[in-house]
Amino acid sequence: MEFRRWHNMVYATLDERATFDQVGIVTSTGIEYSLWLGIADRRIIRRLPDAKGVLLDIESWRCMILDKYNRLGPGVYMVGAVIADVGVVGVMDGRKPLLKLIEPERDRLNRNGASLS
Repeated sequence: MEFRRWHNMVYATLDERATFDQVGIVTSTGIEYSLWLGIADRRIIRRLPDAKGVLLDIESWRCMILDKYNRLGPGVYMVGAVIADVGVVGVMDGRKPLLKLIEPERDRLNRNGASLS
């Protein structure tokens, strides 16, 4: 499993393991950075008492190296969980990332919507 995010004018790749690389947490005012702790299934995350749901700045993902990347469109974000003062875990729903849809015109990663005037 690989996840891509735009970082310093190139795509940075995160995998399913805890690499402690930077990952962005999308907030209403911008992006805050935390450490990548890998991925976990949503059923496990629900059992953690201090886990707080957040949106991540992931732009695409793929299961295997030979698969093409699945790009997240405008307003679609991968869900993560902040583990108190340690880092962020990507939340999975089975073999796919858990995604959340927000209004596309409020996209914090500057992705364009389908309808342009």
